Amino acid sequence: MPRSTLTTISVEQLAHALGENLAEEGTPEAAQALVALPKADVHCHALLNCPLSSYEAVLGHKLPPPPAYFRDFGEFGGYLAANLFPAIRSIDAIRALLRAGLERSAAEGVRYLEASIDLLLPMHVRASAEDLFAVIAEEKERIAPRLLFAPEIGINRRVPPERLWPLFESFVGSGVFSSIDLYDDERAGRLREFVRFYGCARDRGLLLKAHAGETCQVDRVRETLDVLEVDVLQHGIAVAEDARLLGELARRGTQLNLCPTSNIALGVAASYEDHAIHALLAAGVNVALGTDDYTLFGASLCDEIRQLRRCGMSLEDLARIRLAPPAR
Repeated sequence: MPRSTLTTISVEQLAHALGENLAEEGTPEAAQALVALPKADVHCHALLNCPLSSYEAVLGHKLPPPPAYFRDFGEFGGYLAANLFPAIRSIDAIRALLRAGLERSAAEGVRYLEASIDLLLPMHVRASAEDLFAVIAEEKERIAPRLLFAPEIGINRRVPPERLWPLFESFVGSGVFSSIDLYDDERAGRLREFVRFYGCARDRGLLLKAHAGETCQVDRVRETLDVLEVDVLQHGIAVAEDARLLGELARRGTQLNLCPTSNIALGVAASYEDHAIHALLAAGVNVALGTDDYTLFGASLCDEIRQLRRCGMSLEDLARIRLAPPAR
């Protein structure tokens, strides 16, 4: 799939979708208007995009709800390992969780979804990569009338690159994926060890993303931009502290895919009012939204839009966010 450029939604469309024209904010009619607005979610992890109940259905038992706020990333990882990862034990489980997430996104009016699939999933469930590709392709085709699903290759930077490379080559060669993303602890790993991954993806026309600026400092963001030459930063909120880098990102046209609710729940942003999205927009940086991990944070794209408006963001600033799907 060629790289796609997201579009914006007009002030008038947003006002109507939020119920402000008819003083209907908070009513079922206003909620439905926002759902009906075609939207793009460009930062989420495919198997964490479904309701928690989908994991309970796979496991056959109830799960403790995630905390509203995690004390640190260790607690976040601990919840995943103890409660969610045990459900991902087969290709059938992957299909069920992936399908539930795609259905949830389509039901909230998302018409374009970039969602990552971890490179190690085939090894985790002891299946072939081809079996995984088949499931992704089938689900992509099934949901296509309602949602353009753009699968993404997820690379865990804490895993030795030499272990990941053979799988990466098969993932890229499958033709199923539209982008790549380097994630997990942003402070871990040597970025130069992933240059060949990004070079290979670039040669195949994939969109280049990497997590940076959520848990790491600005110098690591600069290194990510310079070494990996990414098109998109996932999160990237630390750049709000550096006026020079803000200006550079605005000039480059680099897009930042932000997830405010996730940032607040993980303690890297204090509130919606104080979130870096306001400084980024003021600096002219390209901004888009994602839900990150709906299973854990429970915030849909509609919720993100409503929260930003409720915290005082103007309709004009909301209209500058790339909320809409690419023009076909």
